[in-house]
Amino acid sequence: RQSRSFGLMAAAISTNEQLASLQRDFAPHLELQPPSDRVACSLRPRANPTNYSDRKAFDPTGVLSADEATGMAELEALEARGLELCSALYTYRSIARALPTAGGDDENKRAMYLTSFEVLHPHVQRVKELMYYKDDAVAKFCASLALCTGPGSDGLLLALSRVFDVVAVLDSIKDTKACLSNDLSVYKRAFAHCRADVTNADAIFNSNNALQLFLAEKGPLLSALKAAVHRLPGAEESSSRRGMRTL
Repeated sequence: RQSRSFGLMAAAISTNEQLASLQRDFAPHLELQPPSDRVACSLRPRANPTNYSDRKAFDPTGVLSADEATGMAELEALEARGLELCSALYTYRSIARALPTAGGDDENKRAMYLTSFEVLHPHVQRVKELMYYKDDAVAKFCASLALCTGPGSDGLLLALSRVFDVVAVLDSIKDTKACLSNDLSVYKRAFAHCRADVTNADAIFNSNNALQLFLAEKGPLLSALKAAVHRLPGAEESSSRRGMRTL
């Protein structure tokens, strides 16, 4: 028994010595160093990744109704689309300047005008997306604003403020981009010379005229939004109350 005990003690001592040796060899590599700078992290998401897919389960008498959740989801999608338009509009550069002037005989001019139309068409379509965004933004903004009547409307009001901010930025960028009107003028001139060779010519003609009026107006998105909000039920009464408080 004594020999067995001495054997176990020797094995334990040998194991401890091996562990101590490993600790001495690898200690410099095992030390944990704290980060030099603090890492700032927000636990609150800016957007709603699930798009309020469970909104139908909300109690209409609770903090957040299904209609408000639907409005918040639509506004978040509208904000994301507006931010994409902001980037596209801010980085837009004139395309017409790089196009050659049509010359030569009538056949050659027509071919050059058709080529210029094909080059400018996708870029002008991007600008038209801003015009279409205005109608969509005004309709969804007013529909969501009409829901801000209950105690759980804070999230909806925050989403409305974000959309309003995007609309204001879009107006500001659009008003500083003179190249938009220049490209549209060249596009319309090229379209007039090759209209017979273009499909959906009537629809393009009407949208071109609408875009020309849109670009000529200063701050068209905010103007349309303001006019639509004033047409909401109770808007005049609310304005008169503010006027009385001011007096």
